[in-house]
Amino acid sequence: MQYEIRDPIYGYITFDDDDKKLIDTPEVQRLHRILQLAVAYVAYPGATHTRFEHSIGVMHVATMMAEPLKSDGLTPDDAKKIRFSGLLHDLGHGPFSHSFEYALKRRKNLNHEEITAELIKATEIADTLSALGFKPEEIADVVQGHDQLLSAFVAGQIDADKIDFLLRDSLHAGVDYGRFDWQRLIRSFHVQEKNVYVSTNSLYALESFLIARFQMFRAVYYHKTVRAADLMLERAIFDLWDSLEMDSFDPKQNPERYLELDDYTAYSRLKSAAESKPNSTGSRLFFGLMKRDLLKMAYEKRIMGGKEAIISRPQDMEAEICQESGLEEGSVFVDTPYLTVIPLSASNRIEIDVWNEGSGNPEPLSNLSNISKSLTGYYEPLRVYTFKEYREVVNKAASRILGEGSELHY
Repeated sequence: MQYEIRDPIYGYITFDDDDKKLIDTPEVQRLHRILQLAVAYVAYPGATHTRFEHSIGVMHVATMMAEPLKSDGLTPDDAKKIRFSGLLHDLGHGPFSHSFEYALKRRKNLNHEEITAELIKATEIADTLSALGFKPEEIADVVQGHDQLLSAFVAGQIDADKIDFLLRDSLHAGVDYGRFDWQRLIRSFHVQEKNVYVSTNSLYALESFLIARFQMFRAVYYHKTVRAADLMLERAIFDLWDSLEMDSFDPKQNPERYLELDDYTAYSRLKSAAESKPNSTGSRLFFGLMKRDLLKMAYEKRIMGGKEAIISRPQDMEAEICQESGLEEGSVFVDTPYLTVIPLSASNRIEIDVWNEGSGNPEPLSNLSNISKSLTGYYEPLRVYTFKEYREVVNKAASRILGEGSELHY
């Protein structure tokens, strides 16, 4: 039987009984209760869309990418694995998406991709996949990027995940920066010897994708107000971790209990934990966020094109700035990019394979940066935040330690 979901980007997305069995699992339905962009609504009030609609979109785009490549050697089973992986790729996200992951990484050394793999192999999802004739371990490998060919569609540099989140986040934030010719781009893919290539005939579409990614990071994901709110939520969770009893929700030890966590349950637990420790930094951050009394940016430095190293341990720099400022630790928050803005930076060289169709015999090339010179002049932000009463003193301390930054407009 065929079913339909009405999507604001793609129109009607169709799915069959096999898809429905996965979509109707509690693990996938939980994604209805996790916002895609956590607290980005402080700057973009419309950005309250969920991980569920994003996952449905990724499933759809991944399928559109894979279907034409059956003539290049993708099997029907490959296409189905790609489709299921697109649907399940964000299963392991905790409440508040990436804001929760900050504390999870520091406390448990886990990320959402690893948790996704665990949930695929250890919950009702595993039984459902097995009943459909697929090994859960194979789908887990795809979403973690361990399958050389199939992972390119959902965990690569130009994949269905990135295509959908740029289009969807742009739509809900109410900005145009994430729009690009995505249909032309996905029609330009080729497969050869378990590698996926993009045709040079669609270089403009590839460049527009990369520029859209850059613009969305600059305007939305790394917007100074959005990041202030993200930082407050990240650090509140980290500071109140023990009061939240988060260790009891360990996804490896107790995946079913981990799945109880969503934005609603986590907010309730955070509020109770913050009330129980009223004099803690975590409490001040949580209630400040609820009242939109946000941290203020005291310093910003624009690091051009990856030429300078982003600070690897922000917490060490925070302690140094606090000491220089004469402030207690926990008063300063150093914010560095959690994802590279464009995957061509000198410090994080990730090349995109390109297929040359301009020659008599099409051949795979590499080194997009040698083909396209359009994307060399960009910056990644290094910022320092603090409470509003410390802004001036922190600005001076950060400038002495990090060098002169960009001019701030108070």
